[in-house]
Amino acid sequence: MTQSMGDVLLDVRGLRKSFGAVAATQGVDLVVRAGEIHALIGPNGAGKSTLIAQICGEIRPDAGEIRLADRDVTAMPAYERARRGLGRSFQITELCQEYTALENVMLSLTVGPRTIFSIWSDPRHDGELVEHAQAWLKEVGLADRAQMPVADLAHGERRQLELAVALARGPRLLLLDEPMAGMGPEESARMTRLLAGMRERYGILLVEHDMDAVFALADRISVLVYGKLIFTGTCDEVRKHPEVRSAYLGDTAC
Repeated sequence: MTQSMGDVLLDVRGLRKSFGAVAATQGVDLVVRAGEIHALIGPNGAGKSTLIAQICGEIRPDAGEIRLADRDVTAMPAYERARRGLGRSFQITELCQEYTALENVMLSLTVGPRTIFSIWSDPRHDGELVEHAQAWLKEVGLADRAQMPVADLAHGERRQLELAVALARGPRLLLLDEPMAGMGPEESARMTRLLAGMRERYGILLVEHDMDAVFALADRISVLVYGKLIFTGTCDEVRKHPEVRSAYLGDTAC
């Protein structure tokens, strides 16, 4: 399905979540459109993980609404949101360590909403399944690592594989939770180029501490502090905003 630029893929309205006396999410409004990379930044303890968990369906909000492609999914479980086009990568890589890169993507293809796997066939001998999995590995630059066990991959390659696993499920919206975490400069640059090339095919909500990557990729940035979005704007607007600089960026943002 072709997405037109500007289609709203994610619409978060008035989201609130408290744990006892702690207000972790305080009336958050957030929109991600097709064809854009929207970065979510903020200091540790800002409430980013809680917000992401609500968007994915892992935590139920106390109030507010979450819409995916204009469908209210606030009460839907995580697996149903995935079926409706939400793909996710995690801050800590979640892959089958004993399987090869190819087998991880094949597994994703068998459980995704657009599965091409027949329950009557052996996936290891399913030529169509193997071909599709190899195509996704090529997409993320891992074609030559297909037969390598995950445990033997470099850290950056595991992050690339996790992205292939998410893409294989046929998402429209990607939620990427710190994809540059633990990477060196060369690995981060490789991942930045990879994500930049996906901009027009997916909407991307990028949670990231690597500000070089954020400023290189983001069309818009939302800044979360103590559960509140204090500003949303372009990279230049965020750099210059006094409250954002005080709360998170500091003087190095100039």
